Amino acid sequence: MPSRLDCSERNSGGCMKLGLCKLCLREGLLQKSHIFPKSVAKPLRGAKGHLLEVHGRGRYGVEPRQDGLKEELLCTECEAFCNTNYEVPFRDTWKKLRPVEPWVPGTMIQAKVDYSTFKLFHLLNLFRAGISQLVELRGVQLGPHEAVLRRMILEGDPGETQQYAVAGLILFDKRDGSLMHFNGYPKRDIRDRRTSYSMIYLHTEWIVLISKGGADMVRRLALQQDGALMLIGHPWQEHPILAEMASRTVGKAELPPP
Repeated sequence: MPSRLDCSERNSGGCMKLGLCKLCLREGLLQKSHIFPKSVAKPLRGAKGHLLEVHGRGRYGVEPRQDGLKEELLCTECEAFCNTNYEVPFRDTWKKLRPVEPWVPGTMIQAKVDYSTFKLFHLLNLFRAGISQLVELRGVQLGPHEAVLRRMILEGDPGETQQYAVAGLILFDKRDGSLMHFNGYPKRDIRDRRTSYSMIYLHTEWIVLISKGGADMVRRLALQQDGALMLIGHPWQEHPILAEMASRTVGKAELPPP
C-alpha cells in the first residue's frame, strides 16, 4: 500500500496553526481534527443532540459538548494520507459488515477484510489518543510503542497478527438486542497481566493488545493476516464500562432538560 513517506509536498491554504506534525515529525500546517473520525463515531447524545461526556465532575457528572474531542495533531498532508488510506477504506468496509439490530445472542460476524487497512485504522485511532495533550486522554501512555506505531502507520505496515493484535466485541443490550450507541476513548486495561487498550465506537469494543503473549482469549479473536475477521457479541450490562459510568454519576443531580 502507499507509504506516507512517498507523498509529495503540497501547498495548503486557510488559517491553520504552524507546528510539528506528530506523525511525519516535520513542521507544517496542522489540521484540527477528531481523535476518532466523525464518520465512524456514534456518540452518546442528549435531548438537544449534543454529545454527552460522562466524566463525573461538577454537579451533574455529565457535560454537553458540541462535538467530539479535537486537536491539532497532524499536518494537512498526513491527515489526507490517513483519510485516504485508512479512514475511507475502513468506513466503506464497515458499511458492508456492520451489525444490525436486534443483535441475536450467540451469533457472530465472520468476514474477509483488507488486513492492512482495517488493522491500521484502529492503530491510528490509538496513536492519535496517545500523542494527544488533552486531559481527557491523559491515561493513554504509549511510551516506546508510540514510535513503533508511528512507523507502522507511515509505512502502511500492519505487522503480523499478534503484533498489536486487534480484536472486536459487539456490545448489545441483553434485554432486547439493541446495540450500544456510545463512544469510549482509549482506556488502559490489564488482561492476564498484559497491557491492552480498549476503544468503543460503532457499537463495538475494539481491543489492542500492547504487551506480547498472554490474553489468549482476545488473541484467538484477533484479526488474522489473511483478513479473517470474527466479531462476537457481549452484553454491555456485563461490561466494566457500565460500572465505571455509574460510579461517575452516582449521587449527582439529574441533567436539566434543554
